Amino acid sequence: MPDDGSARYADRSARDTVFALADDESYPPTVVSLSDVHGYYDSFASALRLPGDHAEFAPLVERDDDGDLHWVGGKNGREYVLVANGDLVDRGGDSERVVETIRRLQREAPAGHVRYHCGNHEQFVLAGGVGSADWYCDRVDDATRRSFFDAVAAGDLAVAYDGYEYTYSHAGAVDGLDPARANDAFRAVVASVADVVGTDADAYRTFERAFDEEWVSRAGRDHPKGPDAGPLWLGWEHLPGDAPKQVVGHTPHERVTRKGNVVCEDVTKKNAGERGGEAVTVETPDAFRALERTADGGARLRDV
Repeated sequence: MPDDGSARYADRSARDTVFALADDESYPPTVVSLSDVHGYYDSFASALRLPGDHAEFAPLVERDDDGDLHWVGGKNGREYVLVANGDLVDRGGDSERVVETIRRLQREAPAGHVRYHCGNHEQFVLAGGVGSADWYCDRVDDATRRSFFDAVAAGDLAVAYDGYEYTYSHAGAVDGLDPARANDAFRAVVASVADVVGTDADAYRTFERAFDEEWVSRAGRDHPKGPDAGPLWLGWEHLPGDAPKQVVGHTPHERVTRKGNVVCEDVTKKNAGERGGEAVTVETPDAFRALERTADGGARLRDV
C-alpha cells in the first residue's frame, strides 16, 4: 500500500480507487477481480462463488432458487469490491444473463463496491457490432446499446481502477494508468458519439474513427493488439514485466499468470468445457492471490 494510504486519493471517487472507500466501516475491503467471461454464464457464476467456497473468505454472492446471483459482500455487504475487468460479452451464448447479473450486483451492492470495466468487446457493443451474427455486440438492439452509453456516463462502465498496489484495466498500459484520467477520457470520447446511435451515421467506422483518435480507446495501428494500442486493446506480449503493477485480462491463459509486476486473469476461454479452472484474483493491503476452482468443485487459494 502507498505510504500515504487513502490520503493520497482524497479527491478521487469510488469509480477510480478503493481508497475512496476509506470511510466505510469495513475498510479495507478485499478487491476481487475477474475478466473475459465472454458470455459463459456458468463459468462466471462459478468464479463469483469462489470466495464463499473457501474457508478463509465470506461469500461474495448468493444464488436464489432460480439460479440468479445476488450481492452478499461479506457480513455487512461492504467487505468486498468486485472488479469485472472487461470482455464480459460475446463468444459464449449467455451474454445477456452475464450483463444482467453484473448490473444487478451493481444495483444491490453499496455504491462503489461493484466496478465494471470496458474491454474491447464492450467497445464493440458501443460501436454497434463487428458483423458476427453469433455475438452479443451484433444482436443487441439500440435501446440496449444506449444502456451501455448511459452506464459510461454514470461511471458504471469505466476503464481503470486502483486497488491497494495494483491498477486494474482490461489490457493495461506500458507506463501504467491514472484511473481518473483514463476514466474521464473514456467518458468524454463515448459521450462524443452517443447521439449517433440510431441515426444515418450509425456505422462501425464512425465509432472506430472516434475511438482511435483517443488514447484510452485506441486499437493498434498495424495490429489491434499492437504496442501502440490503448488499455482496452494492448496485447499481453507488449506489457513488460517491469511495468507498474497491473491486473489485466485480454489474453487467454490456463491459469492466473504473473510476469514480473503484471498479472493476467483471463482464464475462462482456455478452461471452457473443462471441469474447474475458473478463477478470481484477490487483493488485500497485505497480499495478492488467486482463488481457483478445482476439478472436484472446490476452491484453491494460491500466491501469484
